[in-house]
Amino acid sequence: MSVISSFVDLTPSGEAGGARDIPPPSSSVWVQVFSRCQQLRAQQIGGKGLGLARMTARGLPVPAGYCITAEALAYYLRANDIALSEFWGQSDPEGAQALADRIRGGLFPRELQQQIEQAWQQLGVAEVAVRSSAIDEDSAEHSFAGQHLTVLHVRGTSALLAAVRDCWASLLQASALAYRAARGAHGTPQMAVVVQSMIAADVAGVAFAINPLTGAADEYLIEACLGLGEGLVAGRVASDSFVLDAASLQIRRRHVQFKPSAMVWDEAQQSVVERPVDAPRREAAALSDAQLLAIARLLQQVSTEFGGAQDVEWAIAGGQLHLLQSRPITTIIKPAAPPSTPFQAPTEQALDEGTLWSRMDIGEIFTGRMTPLGISFAKHYQYKVHRDCGTGIGLLDLGDPDHYMGYLKGHVYLNVAYTAYLLAQSPPGFDQAPFLQRFSSEEVDIAGYVNPYGSTHRHPRYSKLRTSAFWAWATIKEFAVAKSRARRMVASRHAEYDHALKTPLHELDLNRLRQEMTHALDYFKAMHVGYLPFYINAFALYGLLEELCKAWMKADGLHLQNRLKGDMSNLRTVQSARDLWALAQALQRYPQAEALVRRLPASEAAAALAADPQGQVFCSTHLAGFMRENGVRGHQEMELSHPRWVDDPTYVFQMLKTFLERGYEVENRLAGPGHAQPQPDSEALLARLSWPKRLLMRRVISMYSACSRLREESRMAMITSIWLVRRVLCEAARRLVAQGVLRDESELAYLQFDDLLNWLNGYGSGEQIFSRAKVEASRRMAQSWQVDEEPPLTFIGHAKPSKAALISHTGAPLVQGLGTSAGRVRARARVIHDLASQAGELQKGEIIVTHFTDASWTPLFALAGGIVTDIGSMLSHSSIVAREFGIPSVVNTKHATARIRTGDQLLIDGETGAVLIETAQDA
Repeated sequence: MSVISSFVDLTPSGEAGGARDIPPPSSSVWVQVFSRCQQLRAQQIGGKGLGLARMTARGLPVPAGYCITAEALAYYLRANDIALSEFWGQSDPEGAQALADRIRGGLFPRELQQQIEQAWQQLGVAEVAVRSSAIDEDSAEHSFAGQHLTVLHVRGTSALLAAVRDCWASLLQASALAYRAARGAHGTPQMAVVVQSMIAADVAGVAFAINPLTGAADEYLIEACLGLGEGLVAGRVASDSFVLDAASLQIRRRHVQFKPSAMVWDEAQQSVVERPVDAPRREAAALSDAQLLAIARLLQQVSTEFGGAQDVEWAIAGGQLHLLQSRPITTIIKPAAPPSTPFQAPTEQALDEGTLWSRMDIGEIFTGRMTPLGISFAKHYQYKVHRDCGTGIGLLDLGDPDHYMGYLKGHVYLNVAYTAYLLAQSPPGFDQAPFLQRFSSEEVDIAGYVNPYGSTHRHPRYSKLRTSAFWAWATIKEFAVAKSRARRMVASRHAEYDHALKTPLHELDLNRLRQEMTHALDYFKAMHVGYLPFYINAFALYGLLEELCKAWMKADGLHLQNRLKGDMSNLRTVQSARDLWALAQALQRYPQAEALVRRLPASEAAAALAADPQGQVFCSTHLAGFMRENGVRGHQEMELSHPRWVDDPTYVFQMLKTFLERGYEVENRLAGPGHAQPQPDSEALLARLSWPKRLLMRRVISMYSACSRLREESRMAMITSIWLVRRVLCEAARRLVAQGVLRDESELAYLQFDDLLNWLNGYGSGEQIFSRAKVEASRRMAQSWQVDEEPPLTFIGHAKPSKAALISHTGAPLVQGLGTSAGRVRARARVIHDLASQAGELQKGEIIVTHFTDASWTPLFALAGGIVTDIGSMLSHSSIVAREFGIPSVVNTKHATARIRTGDQLLIDGETGAVLIETAQDA
């Protein structure tokens, strides 16, 4: 729903009537309390008003209120000489805006105004919510939920009258016009208005008598968020979901999310704002079992009373449950059975059953569960970019793009079997086992695994000799040009960043905006093609180093490859932490600006500095340079819906606050034991080798370090290219909101990338390409991914449900994972579910426990005593950066975030992968 802030009551007695003096209709009762509305029809008070009246008549807990009938609007329009019917059917946004302004600026006929004010006085409350109730809204044929206006926390009669006029004017807002056209609604629309006692909800949500995620008629779905329900409807806050049996009301499934924020009413700002949630409430379920049961019983009662499945909005305030709205569930399409294979189309049985899939370290950027937009962009990469990347690593046969990657429940999977088959055309890939092993985990047993694509590469035109020769030529060329290409990529990313900041996208016409996207996609492809050889070579050299350690050092060489390396503390990822620390030092030279950053919430720091003389100097002199080097970083960098640091600097300011408060120096951590030179025990082991083996080992270490540095330097150009694409999409979303196609810019996450390209190319209007039904279906799909069980990290054939039930916190004290950075540490756990909201909570020396990390987490490693993650491998971000900061890391624990709580005392061993919960917080 659309929400605006409350109006200020400027005149104690409201406003005087001043509309044209016309006789009132014969039936001049325009306002009725709910208890007297049950005899009225939906054509008079709208579906919303009629639903509230019927629920009130049946004694259900509906906040007191009254309806202003549709006849009131007709009378108001005649009194103000506004011919709304003459406009309807025209495609004239400017005309619609002009008519809406006339409605907002009109005067109430005296009789109508008196009835509205008297009803307000009889209601006897200080604040009300004023909600539109269009005549064709919430009917069996249409559901216009969210298309018209709701005004919260209205005080005083003058504000009430203004809110009523705004609700009427919302008939003409762009989103309602677009939605009406898309649904084929005809005729002049009419609008009633509902005025209700305001409920300042502690918890709010929706409940469905048919599970819309599965189409199951025997299931209820209840969704709940903290604070006002507007946060859930707009998708701005995390919510919990609960599935109950429709007959017995027993809880079948529950999905409790980490809820860092809630939408609440801010009295000072007189608006609904997003605020952090107190730590104890973040991980707890929004509803108790008793509250769930109460909501389910009401849903059951409402559906029975109305003779069909209902979708209700509810709120709990002060322990009291209220029903705010009920509408019939108009359309439920039973979704197909959830897929269990990442293949996007049927394939032959041997491949369907025997393909090895993995999402370990895939491209280093397809991390975590993605939105529909992110998945569709990954498909663009798969079909438009990935094929050409193969040429850069010396592959003559580039294969079938359909088999490169797959998608399951919002995750991107690499087809490891097919990739190994393609790599087998080069000498390093003749033996597929190391590659298959590298991308597998203990979840699968690949001993005796037979690649269904073939154990050796075969091609009708390319012999083994020819593919090997092509690879050798490409590799020699790559090592000759690698450094110069990396330098060009670094220079290009700075040039592209500078150009982007100088190009105001909002001033471009659609043709110029399309040109910006074409350029961004060309650059995106070039940077990925240039980057992949660095990644593959670093990957291969790491594997070679591991094999040499195993072969020449036996048991003493276990995991030694993680210590046998040169100084890589200048990796670009690590450099971002150093740059942020330097930025904190620079801020201390501006005491006034530093005081603002320390005092204000991180989300308000940027605006405060922009208005402060010292802050302006700091931003232009230091912050701008930091953003030029690091600003395109962000969480899940291939996920286009996520802001980058330059888009939203809140995270940067939170880390500045943290560094200032903790008094920590990144340089000291990077200069600690084990960084400048290999560790003494490693050096002693190397000394045991014969001089030829020792020489070769040092050479491999040097090459691995060099390739890793080039990989990190070029990776920033690749990340910049993603940001360039995101910039254009954000501008497209802004325009679609202005046109009324999208409700707000957050709905960009539910659009398809190809649809956005079609819109930019002018292949259809926003209304045609992004129908409301399509957006809502995409939103529901994303929600279903969130509540589904997390698919395995690796599997063969089809993903099978986890055999292990969710492991509780009170389980065994030992959590076993993969040790990827040596060392032992005993410290307090800090479980981080949401980086943006929790970054400032990490205390110096605590052990970070999280699902996974990416480049945006790097600054926190400077403070952490150790890292524990649910997923990951030897080459994941957690592992590499932990080794550079000299802290132990254990990854791929599967259930660490479910087993461990903030405050637990942990002992972690980065060599063996053991995480011991020595003292539980609730013990």
